[in-house]
Amino acid sequence: MITNSRLFGLAAIALAAFVMGVSASAFAATDGTCSGGSIASGVYSNLNVSGLCTVDAGPVSVRNNLTVQAGGTLIASYGGTDKGPAASNLNITGNLYVLTGGILVLGCEPVNYVCVNDPDQAVGTYFTRDRVGGSIIAEDALVVIVHLSIVDQDVTVTGGGGGVSCAGSIGALGGSPPYGDFEDVIIGGNVSITGWQSCWLGFFRDTVALNVDFNDNLTADPDGNEMGTNSILGNLKCAGNSPTPQLGDSGGSLSNVFGRAHGQCASSGLVR
Repeated sequence: MITNSRLFGLAAIALAAFVMGVSASAFAATDGTCSGGSIASGVYSNLNVSGLCTVDAGPVSVRNNLTVQAGGTLIASYGGTDKGPAASNLNITGNLYVLTGGILVLGCEPVNYVCVNDPDQAVGTYFTRDRVGGSIIAEDALVVIVHLSIVDQDVTVTGGGGGVSCAGSIGALGGSPPYGDFEDVIIGGNVSITGWQSCWLGFFRDTVALNVDFNDNLTADPDGNEMGTNSILGNLKCAGNSPTPQLGDSGGSLSNVFGRAHGQCASSGLVR
């Protein structure tokens, strides 16, 4: 016969074992470094990318920060569908840093940025669900491309782009020149893109909870600095950009700005 005290004792042992198991798994994550190739699926405490690295072997979670080191490349654009195959999603609890000369490609989607592994490279059906719980912070990065992702806090891009030219060729981008792009991104804080210089720069169909500062960005493509179909709950400030921010040939529509539009973005008729 098992008494109530015996049952209590068994329950306590089971609970202790469960807690110990959870605690062990909670602290099992260690720092990781990728100097090239696929990043193994799993959970990392912090993750450093120093070579050409891909998130293509299953989901990757980083409990603190991920840093694309100077000259490193992170390609996280291997998708899937809800019915399979599964996407190799990247989930970062902290910040995502891109340092000098670094390349970041985060997220993919049909039509606008087809996933690397999509069998239909013309239109595509695969997508990712990537998330950064902190901020994306890029300083003098060479390439910053973000699609169909959630950034809980801020996006800050300062300098970078490799210069006002369309002559470069980036193997990781299929031979295209360096450029910057944010499309179909949900951003929970502010956006600041300042001093970017490259072939082209785009900002489309993004939802921003606070303010957007878009200043002193130069592109070699006269159809560069394209912006459209955004929802900005705060203010939109644009100054010193060449060319002036425009819809260009994107086929996009005017943006909704619930605060005020200032400078070039007010005078160029980019907002409703």
